[in-house]
Parts: sequence; C-alpha cells; structure tokens
Amino acid sequence: MHFACTQENLIQGLTMVGHVAGKNVNLPVLGNVLLKTDAGSLRMSTTNLELAVNCTVRGRVEQEGEYSVPAKLFLDYVSLLPSGKVELVLTEEGLEIRSGEQETVLKGMLANEFPVLPKIVRPQPYEVNAVDLKRVINQVAFAVSSSESRPELTGVACFFGGIAGAGKVTFAATDSYRLAERTCTAAGNSAEARYLVPSRSFQEVSRILGAYKDEMTMPEHVGLSFTDNQMVVSYGNVDIVSRLIEGSFPDYKPLIPQQFKTEAIISRSELQKAVRAASLFSRQGVFDIHLQFDAEKGTCTVQSADQGTGKTKTMLKGTVTGEANTVMLNYRYLTDGLSAMSGEQVRIRQIDAMNPILLLPEASEEQYVYVVMPIRQ
Repeated sequence: MHFACTQENLIQGLTMVGHVAGKNVNLPVLGNVLLKTDAGSLRMSTTNLELAVNCTVRGRVEQEGEYSVPAKLFLDYVSLLPSGKVELVLTEEGLEIRSGEQETVLKGMLANEFPVLPKIVRPQPYEVNAVDLKRVINQVAFAVSSSESRPELTGVACFFGGIAGAGKVTFAATDSYRLAERTCTAAGNSAEARYLVPSRSFQEVSRILGAYKDEMTMPEHVGLSFTDNQMVVSYGNVDIVSRLIEGSFPDYKPLIPQQFKTEAIISRSELQKAVRAASLFSRQGVFDIHLQFDAEKGTCTVQSADQGTGKTKTMLKGTVTGEANTVMLNYRYLTDGLSAMSGEQVRIRQIDAMNPILLLPEASEEQYVYVVMPIRQ
C-alpha cells in the first residue's frame, strides 16, 4: 500500500472514525482502524461489533493495499505532523508514515485479522436535514433507558409516515419515567415504516455531524437507509452502519395527556435557574422538587426541603390559567427536558399531582413534546 494525501484530510478522516475504536481485552484489534485503498482513495473503517463507521479520504493511490493500525495512536501522531503532504507506505516492518523530514513506522495487524465489516446495503433512503437530525438526536436520545432488562427502551424509535404524517418522521424515546418526542420533515423514501435504533448509534451520528469540517462539500441532508436488521446513515464521505434493536417500542401515544386542568407559560431560563437552586436542597436519592401553580397570582413556585441541608423557594411570574395545582418531580428529568428545548418560554400542562405533566416549547416551530411522570407521595 502506498497512499498520499494532506495532513488535514487524514486528521478529518481519523476524527470521524476513531471514536468507535476502543480498548478491548478480548479483541485488541477493535482498537484499530482498517486502512484500505479503494477506487483511488483511502477508506478508513472502525467497529465495535455493533456499530461500524467508514470514511473515505481523498488522495493519490500509488499502490493498492490494506492494513490496520491503532486508531488513537495514529491520530495522536498525525496531529503532530506539519500541514502538507503525508505518505502512508506499507512495509515489512509496519505502516511507514512520511512527512517532510519525518519518518515513523507504526506497527499494526494484518487486514485479515480485522473483523468482517457489515455489508452496506442502501435501499431508497429517507432524507432528513442534517441540522434538524443533529438537534432531534440531542432532544430525544437522552431519554432512553440505561437498563438492558428492557432492550426496546434503550433505543430511539423512528416512525416514518403513519402517526407522523406523510413526509414526516417522529423520533421518540422513553425510560418509563419520562418521554421525549420530536417530529421533523423527511424527504426521499415515502414508505410508511418504523424502526428501533440503539441510542449509542444515534449519539455517534450526532457527534459525526458536529465534527464534519468540509463545509464546501457538506451535504444539506443525511440519508437514512434501513433493512430488516440494519441502518445505514450516509453523510458526505462518511457511512455509519448500525444494527437495529429487535422488539416493539411501547404504544406511548395514549400516555400523553390530551386534556388538562392547569396551564402555565413561564420563562424557560428562569425556571431552569429555579430548578437548579431547588435541586441543591432536594432529598438525596429522591431528587424531588415541588412545583405549585396559582392562577390567581399568576405564579409558579419552585421549592424543595431537606432536613439535613435546609430549604428554598422561588416564585416565578408567568401566565397561569385553570385550577391551582401542585406536583412533585425528579429535578433531573425536568432539567433534561428544559435543556433540550429552544425558545424563551416553556408551556407546562398538568392534570393533577398523580398524572404526568407535559412540557412544550412555547411559540416555537419545533414539534417537540416532553412528558415527565410525577413522584407519587
């Protein structure tokens, strides 16, 4: 193998694929990146056996070949090279890296020791705006369950068409204590379908979308292609291949309240500050704070108390309609939802202290819904 490209292109490619590679005592090769010349360019690949990332680096191929080297060491070293031309030459000793007056040999493993990468199959893709997809993932993926006892709750459900409507896709996640749902536009494939994607895979997609630096050729849309057990995400010169989760996502729509007794519109930033203050005095292990709504005074009071540390109360002015109401919530769940929203104000809807509350971004075009179950006294 003999390949030449710029240092910048090499760093970009390694940044895209390197995050998936990691230390594995049983399979050290999973810490490597596979380098393979392909159609006049260099193809970099990493995998953790559940997720694989491929990135194509533009350059000049002098001789075909393939080899795998430690991904982190390779990136750390290339980052120290001067900008300009870098040559990669496979020798009997290992991968020789040439740049200016520097020559370094990086020892790795033969390509046939690298795990077999999943074959990329691309049926007609759904196309989602790249900016929208990154925001959607950040608004939804945090709400998945961390417990493997119910695998279907560790993923993000994707509903194309159907409940979302034609030309739309709805992403939803829940850990049974809170639920996040976001709908956005989807072009391309118009077939109605539903899939369950591991949260870790979508988080890697979000990271790569944020790391993409080639703005001149940066595509506007991300392609999402699905088979029965695999998702392929295509964006520019990067492909992310992920397995899908088997099983059915719970029918959550009936759990979202439709009628309410109390509604409040409050400054989102002020509520975030009040919740942070109350969290300092919440009971350890319970993480409880109390919200009290008063329509006559037009206030939302956020308070908490702990016998060991003390108590606090913050009264926020806003627009409150309906009955006076109270609810006890886990402050971490409330904080997550408020942070995921945009806009200056948040709309809170409540039935009573025993039913979930609904949070919506006020005066926002985003179709975002966040539901939090109360702590029942």
